[in-house]
Amino acid sequence: MIKKILNFISDLTKSRIFVIGAFFAFLFALLIHKVFVLQVIEGESYLESFTYRIQKETELPSSRGTIYDRNGKILAYNRLANSVTIEDSSLLKTNAEKNEMILRLIQLIEGSGYEAIYNIPIRLYDDGTMEFTFSGNSRLRFIRNVYGKDNIDQLSEEQKNVTVEDLFDYMCHGDDSTSMFGIDDSYSTEDALKIAAIRYELFMKRYEQYLSVTVTSDVSDTLVAKIKENTAELPGVTIEQDYVRQYENSKYFSNITGYCGEISEDELEEYRQAGIDTYTSGDIVGKTGLEKSFEDELHGEKGKQTVYVDSLGSILEVAERVESSPGNNLYLTIDKDYQIQAYNLLEEEIAGIVLQKLSSDGNDGININEVYAAFIKNGIIDLDRMKDKGASDLEKYIYSMYESQESSRFETIRHLLDGTNMNSYNGCSEEEREYIELIENIITNNGILDTSKLSSDDETSQLWATGNTSLYEYLHYAIGKDAIQVSALEISDTFLDSNQIYAALTEFILLELDGNNSFSKIVYCAMLNQGMISGQQICELLYEQGVLEKDADYDNLVNNVTDAYAFIYNKIKNLEITPDMLALDPCSGSLVVTDPKTGEVLALASYPSYDANRIGDASYFASLLENESLPLYNRAMLQKTAPGSTFKMITAAAGLEEGVITPDSYITDLIVFDKVGTPASCWSTQFSHGSIEVTEAIKESCNYFFYEVGYRLGIDSNGYYNSEYGIQRLRKYMALFGLDRTSGIELDEADPNMSDMDPVLSAIGQARNSYTPSQLARYITAVASKGDLYNLSILDKLTDPNDQLIEDYTPEIIDHIDFKESTWNSIFNGMYKVIGNSSFYSIFSGLDVEVAGKSGTAQENALRPDHGLFVSFAPFDDPEVTVTVVLPYGYGSYNSGSVAKNMLSYVFHQNEATDGKRQAANVEGNTVSD
Repeated sequence: MIKKILNFISDLTKSRIFVIGAFFAFLFALLIHKVFVLQVIEGESYLESFTYRIQKETELPSSRGTIYDRNGKILAYNRLANSVTIEDSSLLKTNAEKNEMILRLIQLIEGSGYEAIYNIPIRLYDDGTMEFTFSGNSRLRFIRNVYGKDNIDQLSEEQKNVTVEDLFDYMCHGDDSTSMFGIDDSYSTEDALKIAAIRYELFMKRYEQYLSVTVTSDVSDTLVAKIKENTAELPGVTIEQDYVRQYENSKYFSNITGYCGEISEDELEEYRQAGIDTYTSGDIVGKTGLEKSFEDELHGEKGKQTVYVDSLGSILEVAERVESSPGNNLYLTIDKDYQIQAYNLLEEEIAGIVLQKLSSDGNDGININEVYAAFIKNGIIDLDRMKDKGASDLEKYIYSMYESQESSRFETIRHLLDGTNMNSYNGCSEEEREYIELIENIITNNGILDTSKLSSDDETSQLWATGNTSLYEYLHYAIGKDAIQVSALEISDTFLDSNQIYAALTEFILLELDGNNSFSKIVYCAMLNQGMISGQQICELLYEQGVLEKDADYDNLVNNVTDAYAFIYNKIKNLEITPDMLALDPCSGSLVVTDPKTGEVLALASYPSYDANRIGDASYFASLLENESLPLYNRAMLQKTAPGSTFKMITAAAGLEEGVITPDSYITDLIVFDKVGTPASCWSTQFSHGSIEVTEAIKESCNYFFYEVGYRLGIDSNGYYNSEYGIQRLRKYMALFGLDRTSGIELDEADPNMSDMDPVLSAIGQARNSYTPSQLARYITAVASKGDLYNLSILDKLTDPNDQLIEDYTPEIIDHIDFKESTWNSIFNGMYKVIGNSSFYSIFSGLDVEVAGKSGTAQENALRPDHGLFVSFAPFDDPEVTVTVVLPYGYGSYNSGSVAKNMLSYVFHQNEATDGKRQAANVEGNTVSD
C-alpha cells in the first residue's frame, strides 16, 4: 500500500501538471502573504500614506465678554453662528479655476439672499465708474499691498498716483512680470470686482498657510446645506462656527456700547506698533463706545488647533488643540429700563414739537414743503432706485421729469463757472447758492482748493466770506494765489497759464457733478419747490420704496380721502415718521440721569441713534452717514451748547461765597444793564422783576440780577471794575463744579469751554461758556449732593467669565465743594421756586415728589430756534436722582422741562399706565424766556 502511494507521488512529481501546479501554488502563497502584510501588519501605515493629508493650523475664536446693565440685564452678548470661509486649495491649479470657483460660490451665496463680504476699498457705480473709498495713507497702504511692497516708500510715484481703474486692471491682469489674479474679460466688471475682492483677501494671507477668509457670516442652515452639497465643486470652502455680536434693544444703547467690526489695516498697524501681535486680518474688534475702550478686557484669547484634512477640507484627525478663553464681562451703572424710557421720551417730545410747529405756510415754524424736501435731502427716498429697471411707474415718471431738468441745471452751473452769471452769492437764487456751496465742498474735499493759502485779510476773501462776490471771481482769485492744486487735477502739462488752469478746474467740477447724489438732491428739491413734484407723490414714494408699509392711510391718500398734509401729520403723530427721518429743527436731544449719592450714571440717552446689529450692512451704514440728524453722533457726550440760565447757580455761589452779595441782598431790575460795554437787557424787556434777592432771581431767572453779580465780581480792591479780575473769580467756581474738565464718563467726550471773557455776560451762561450734557449733569450732581464732586461713571464692575470680581468701578468723590450752608440753602430754595413759578407749575403740578430745577435757553444761530435746557433733582429734601435734558434747537426750555418731568415721573413710578402704543407728545407751544 505504501509502495503504491510512493509510486503515485513519484509519477506525479514527474508530471508537467505538478510542476505547473506547484509553481502557481507558490505564487498564490506569496500573494496571500503580501496581502496579509499590506492589510494587516502594515495596513494602518499604508492607509495613512495613501490618504491625501494636509496639516492645517487654525485659530479658535474666543467669545467676547457680555455687557450687562446694573440689574444684570444683557445689553450685548455673543451667539454662535455659521460662517462661509475660503482658503487656497492645492486642487485648484490655475487662476481660471480659482476665479470660476469663487464666482460659483458668490452666486450660491447671493442666490440664498446673503451678501458676500468685500473688504476692498473700491466702489463701483451703476454707470460703470469706480472710485477709491479710502484716501491718504489708507489708500496708499492698499496700493502697496496690491503691488506687493513692504512699505509705502517702495512705491514709485506712478504707483502712488495710480488711478482706481488702472489699479483694478492690474489686479485683474497683472503686467509683464505677473498675471496677478488672471481675471479675464469674459466676466462683467461687477463680477470681476467681487472675484478680485476675495482673491485680494487670499492674496493678503499668502504667507499664512491655510489661514481662511470669511466670505459671509451668520448664514442659515439652508445655505450651509447647499455649500456642503456642492463641496466637491468648492474646494477650499468650509463652514465654520464663529461668534456674532448681538445687541439687545440696540438703538437705545448704541451710543454707550458702540459696535464691533472687522479689524482694519490701520487698526492692525496700530496694534502692531503698540507691540500687540495677537490680532490678525479678519479679527473682530471694538470700533466705538465701550466695545472700543474696553477692547482688551472684552475680546478674550483665541485658541488654536492643529488638524489633518483631506483634499476637500474634511478633518481627518485633530493632532493638537488649545481651547480659547472667553473675554471678561462688563457691568454698567445704566438702568436698562431708564435708558429706554429716556430715549422714548426724547423722541416723543421732539416729534410733538415738530407737529406743534408744522403748518402749510411755515410762518415761524416748519413749512410742510420742508418736510417733503427732507425726505429727499436726508436720503429717506432713494434717488438711485428711481432710475433702476425695476422702478415703479411713479418712480419712472418722476425720474423722467428729472432727466428733462438735468441738462438745464448743468447749464445754470456752467453760467456760474464761465462768468455769464456774475451775481454774488447773496445775489443768486437759493438753488444757485446750493450749487455754489456744493462746488466749494467738492474742490475742498478733493484737495484741490487749499484755503490755507488765502488770507482772510484779502478783500476778495472777505467779500467771499460775506457772500458779496461771485463764484467766478473767487475761483480766479484762488488761482492767482496759487491755492488751486494743479497736481490734484491730474493735468499732464505742468506749464499752464491761469486760464488753462481754470478751464481744467471747470472740467473737473462738471465731471464731478455728473452723477453726484448731492447735485441730484438739489435738482429734485427744486422741482418740488416749483410744483413739478407734489407732496402727495412724495408720500406715495414712501410706500413705493418700502419706507412705510401699505395700510389704510395709503388707501386714503391715493383715493384723495386724506391730503398730503394730514397724512404727514398723522404719521408723525404715530411716530411712523420720526424726527430723525426729517432732520429738521428740532431732530435731536440728550437726557442724562445720575445718582447724586454715588456719582453713577443711570441713563445716558442720545437721540437719534442707530441699530448696532445692522452696522455691517453697507447700505445701512451709508444711510447713517447720509442722515443729516447724525445718528452716529453721541450728543450726550459730544455736543456742546451754551448752558444759558442753567449756569446761574454757579454765579449765585460765586457772589455769595465771594461776599459781593448776601442771601438778603436785594438788586433792583432796571431791565437794561449799562454799567459796562454794550448794554445788555434782561429777558423781560417790558416789565421789571423789581427788587429781588438771590432765590427770587433764580426763580425768575432775572438776567439783570446776575449781570450785576458778574459786574461786582469784577470790582477790584481799588474799587474799579476789572473784567479780567471778574472772569478769573467766576472761573474759580466753574472749576469747583467740574466745568474745567470732562465729566469722567468712560466714553469719548468733547472738552468743556469755560468762558474767559466778560464776567457780565458769562454770569448768565453766555459769552464763551459751552458744555456737553454730560458735563452739565456732573455740575448738577454736585449741586444736588451739596458739594460732592464725582467723576461720573457708567461702569459698575468687571468680572471674569465665571463672574468673579476683577475690578470695582464704584465712583469716588474727587473733591468736595465747601460752601456755607446759607449758600446751599439759597441755591436749593431758588431751584425749588423755579418749579413753582408760573412757567413750570403747570408741568410739575401733577408730580407728588418735590423737585428742584433750573431752565435755560441758549441761542446759537439767529436763523434757527433756541436751544432748550433743563437741569433738576428730586426729591428736594434728599435728592436721589438728577435729570439733565438738552434739546438743541428745541424752541426753548419749556419743552426740556416737560421731558425732565416725565422722566422723574417714571423714576418715581408715577407715570400713567399706557396701552403700549407710543405717540408724539402733546406740546402746547409755551415759551419760557430765560
